[in-house]
Amino acid sequence: MRRLLIVDDLPIIVDGLLDLFQGTEHLKLEVLKAYSGEEALQVMRSQRVDIVISDIKMPGLEGIELLQIIQTEWPACKVIFLTGYNDFHYIRSAMAYGGFDYILKVESDDKIISSVERAMAKLDEEVDQLRMLELANERMRQALPMLQKEYIWELLQGKQEGPVQLGRHLKELGISLCAERPILLLLGRVDTWKESFTPLDKALLLYGVQNITEEYASSYMQCFSCAYDHSRLVWLLQPRDTGQGDLVEWETGHSHISVMLENIQMTSRRLLNVSVSFALGSEPTDWSALSERFHILKYCFVYGQGLLPSVIVTDSDLLKLQESEEEKNDYCFHTRLQLLLQCMENNRREEFNKLYLQLTAAWTFDSHAYGRKMELYHSMAAIFLSYMDQNELFRQDVYERLDAALLYHKDETVSWPDVKQYFWNMADCFFSRQAALGEQVPGDLVKRVHRYIEDHLAHDISLIAIADHVGLNPSYFSRLYKQLTGIGLSDYINEYRNLKAKEWLLNSTMKVNEIAAALGYNSAMAFIRFFKKQNQTTPQEYRMQSQTREGKDHL
Repeated sequence: MRRLLIVDDLPIIVDGLLDLFQGTEHLKLEVLKAYSGEEALQVMRSQRVDIVISDIKMPGLEGIELLQIIQTEWPACKVIFLTGYNDFHYIRSAMAYGGFDYILKVESDDKIISSVERAMAKLDEEVDQLRMLELANERMRQALPMLQKEYIWELLQGKQEGPVQLGRHLKELGISLCAERPILLLLGRVDTWKESFTPLDKALLLYGVQNITEEYASSYMQCFSCAYDHSRLVWLLQPRDTGQGDLVEWETGHSHISVMLENIQMTSRRLLNVSVSFALGSEPTDWSALSERFHILKYCFVYGQGLLPSVIVTDSDLLKLQESEEEKNDYCFHTRLQLLLQCMENNRREEFNKLYLQLTAAWTFDSHAYGRKMELYHSMAAIFLSYMDQNELFRQDVYERLDAALLYHKDETVSWPDVKQYFWNMADCFFSRQAALGEQVPGDLVKRVHRYIEDHLAHDISLIAIADHVGLNPSYFSRLYKQLTGIGLSDYINEYRNLKAKEWLLNSTMKVNEIAAALGYNSAMAFIRFFKKQNQTTPQEYRMQSQTREGKDHL
């Protein structure tokens, strides 16, 4: 029930309005009264008031002054001014301060009631908006860990952002790291899993390793961590601000985490019964070089001592092991190839160009070994052949514009600079096709996706399957779909499944297990849990309630 407070220095006005609203039962109002602005404040400070009808001109605390106090202390309260002064300038000032409406004392009862009805409707609308905002915030809170992980993973895969944009995103996502300070990277690996472990078991153990590590590190370091590749973890670390100066804080923080890694290994073995290895950066790195350092540390786990269980290595250890220039070049070569492939997957042409020029220096200078030149040739050919196999339009572009024979065989008459230009032209074909696809996609992508979901509802409608159907990289497709429609793909699939489920429950004799199968669920219980989460009732209860309502309508 809403509360209405009537404020006027004339008792006849107050009492008249009191009788009016007490006799208007459909509004369901509790009506209070006050004979001055000061008395109105006393009433409002003792109990909640939703709507105030106040005289605009009163002795002592006037209506506008009362409004200003209400706006400060009870901003949701709606104030309707009652005046006998048909003074437009005065009323305009009152409305500018936040008044909801104004009515003249000579207005009819219907006009006064109508104004209060509008105020009540506005209050209900604001309550609904607040409820929706709270629901959105709750969903955001639940989704935040995944959004944090996705953002950090993009940075680790080479996404570049300036300090201002980076700082804003870190703050929005609640990641307690500073965009203006470098990052110390730490990678972890669970060395072996028992065959009996389920994916959930592994996820829980990785979470346990994260917690143990952050417990040891948190006294000196700010941490953010996430899992990747099923058995690996990455921590982004920065020293806490102790006022001792950046150099001292970094030295203390790095020293602390280096010493603690062995303790973390022992605690993980004792509490979780898992063997963990670590690769620690030998020095902090700028955010712009985060991806390169990440891939260096990843390489530590597949090179030399990093292949052994329960090891602690650093990237400096890797460089020490690389005794010859050839080994060092070999490492850089394979790392750059991985990054080049990621640039193509994520449609980042500018970064591709830089890496391509670094890699193909082997084709430019005669000093590079013939074996390395051939290895690079076969690697580039394999990359583009793979994309041609996945994308028919790109394959057609290559056959129309280039001599595809060079993809399969390097003729000795073709110079290495020509090979370099050949693959450069092929990259132009690839990125041009991606750009053309990007221009065509908005026109029919959503229709194609929705049609595929409708046709394959009982089968595979995973992100990977749908992305493959429309010929896009899954992560890129996921972002693009949300950008085009405003909702996530999984949200749309859930809404469509829920709609079809209700349709079949109401308009067919299909059993619950038959509907579950038609919607692609492996069991009726999985479908029932989904339906109850969406509608706060089971499928059978929904069907019975609908039938009951229809029966009453016929009566």
